[in-house]
Amino acid sequence: MKRNVSISIGVLLALLMLASGSLFARGQQEAAEPEVIKIGASVSLTGNLARFGNMVKNGYELWKEEVNAKGGIQVGNKKLKVEIIYYDDQSDNQTSAKLTEKLITQDKVKFLLGPFGSGATFATTAIAEKYNVITIATLANSGKIYSRGYQNVFSVLAPASRIFASFIDMLEAQSPKPKKLAIITPNDLFPMSVAKGAKEYAEARGFEVVYFEEYNKGVKDLSSTILKIKNSGAEVLMGSGYLEEAILTVRQLKEQKVDLKAIGFTTGPELVDFRTNLGEDADNIFGVSWWMPLMKYSDPLFGSASEYEKKFEGKFGKGLSYQGAGASQGGLLLQTAIEKAGSLDTDAVRQALRGYKGSTFWGPTRWDESGQNVAGATVTFQIQGGEIKTVFPPEAAGAKPIYPAH
Repeated sequence: MKRNVSISIGVLLALLMLASGSLFARGQQEAAEPEVIKIGASVSLTGNLARFGNMVKNGYELWKEEVNAKGGIQVGNKKLKVEIIYYDDQSDNQTSAKLTEKLITQDKVKFLLGPFGSGATFATTAIAEKYNVITIATLANSGKIYSRGYQNVFSVLAPASRIFASFIDMLEAQSPKPKKLAIITPNDLFPMSVAKGAKEYAEARGFEVVYFEEYNKGVKDLSSTILKIKNSGAEVLMGSGYLEEAILTVRQLKEQKVDLKAIGFTTGPELVDFRTNLGEDADNIFGVSWWMPLMKYSDPLFGSASEYEKKFEGKFGKGLSYQGAGASQGGLLLQTAIEKAGSLDTDAVRQALRGYKGSTFWGPTRWDESGQNVAGATVTFQIQGGEIKTVFPPEAAGAKPIYPAH
């Protein structure tokens, strides 16, 4: 009898040990499951690119707040809130790379949202690839980023070489159309890709590029370049530089009384700063943009493009441009892939991204094998009477282009 009791106690103890072990293992598993999805972003909050870096951060913040307000991202049978860890790369590419490594190795982020600009993204994606971490490259579309065979980088923007295509198409639609073009660019990764792509596209359309120049990034004087443009016989000027360079170009064109039928920039005219600094001299200048609030796209999170604009400006004030919208789009694309994968596993999310073909408030997205968005396209706008008006292509236009622009 005593022996049976002893055996029973032994069995009971064994069962208790098994149960406690099971509970401990389950507790460990539950402890290992994240309460939030940690995402890293190294962006230019100070330095010469701070104007755009802060807009990118605002775009990320708007997406985070919108998705968290709805309970978070659906991962399998539970929702996880989003946490974004930011560092200031001070507009320096190598600093951005170092901070990206810190985000991965110390902060243990699961995914990355990219910095502003192709130069910084070229540096940071090399680090991300090393650690097998996905980057949604929201504001970087230089071909060099995507030609390295990396599997973990996905672009929001279409290839940089295509950004001036709608502007050139608009020129071709004029009667009589101009024949001679000039192109200037700073010697930086993204603008050089834009300029070379514009040259190739223009020449393929029958235009003659009579002047092409690369100048030092951050230049403070373009007077000698402007004189060469004047003497080249160019009818149209395209500039792929940044805001300060676009303002400088317009001012020095006026000083030297250069007579052009159209002037277009990739960056500058979409920003309030451009019009504030130039006043009436900003009128009739063209710009190109990957996104405009007038586009007829929508999605369940943000609603329509115009509704997205209202949400952004309600939180951050006037002055939204495609940089902020592109950042929010990056977060939304990552969210969509995680929800489709039902997991935070890198391989599963990558597979979901590669299979994505859809449209949001931003417009269509579809990636090729290199991670470039091959579904996107630009629109051309013009400052008319101090207001931005979409002028090309016709299906997206709210006004007709003023051409010649003088």
